Amino acid sequence: MQRRDLILGGVFGLAAARASAQIPADRAPASDAVPLKVPGEYGETMNIMFTTSTDLNAFMPPGLTAVNPHRAFIKAQRKKGGTSKGYPPAGPHASGLQIGISTMATTPKFGPRQRNILMWESLPWGIGSTLVGVKRWADAEMTYMFEQDRKLVAEGSPVPFHLDVQQYGFSLLSFQGVLDGVKRVEDAPYTGMYVGGEPGADLLSLTFDDTDFSRPIHGTGTLSFGSIPIERAPAGPGKGWPSTLLKDITVEGCIFQDMAFTRSYGTEFETVRKALPAA
Repeated sequence: MQRRDLILGGVFGLAAARASAQIPADRAPASDAVPLKVPGEYGETMNIMFTTSTDLNAFMPPGLTAVNPHRAFIKAQRKKGGTSKGYPPAGPHASGLQIGISTMATTPKFGPRQRNILMWESLPWGIGSTLVGVKRWADAEMTYMFEQDRKLVAEGSPVPFHLDVQQYGFSLLSFQGVLDGVKRVEDAPYTGMYVGGEPGADLLSLTFDDTDFSRPIHGTGTLSFGSIPIERAPAGPGKGWPSTLLKDITVEGCIFQDMAFTRSYGTEFETVRKALPAA
């Protein structure tokens, strides 16, 4: 085939592909519109369920109560792409680790929902969001799971799994575990979250449009927390307290799985209570 034919074929093929993916006129973006919106965020998540002798109500803002004040979980998410905010499914907005300490909290009106009491982001852009009150930057590593690993677990051969969070050379979180396919715990519900509530911020209830978790692999391991010298604040919502305030950690089990969720930015929050003045 001549070079000209290759070029023309490529041009016509691209035109055909664009035509087949044509957006209806009533939904076509303006010329200065943001990149095509991807419906939802997706990736992988590792939830590590644990108990602690520490009363988690110490980290709750007024108006919010822990469902079980001695039970929490690590929520480690690797977002592979997509976002309900309109970012492209690749690049700096789509890749990174978000690792947090979470628990189930409740209010009389909205009932049990997840509450992040401390979070670490491996990419700086992730800190500037609605959850900024509890977010901090840190280096993070989480084991990649491949299809061969899933096959090994299914055949009865456990695979190791590690999770590490560090800042300035100090270890903040370390999980040494194994995925063996043995179910020990149930996953935490993920229909919504409580955010804000620290002094000067409204306490809000966040509702997800849709969530999907699939292909779970169960396991267990050991979990420990550390700190850096500047983390000296007492327990409280949104403060720079060290994770070592959580004492007597006992892992109940863990679940690694695929995740996807969608939220409608701008309309997904409802007010639990208005902001309280700073002390």
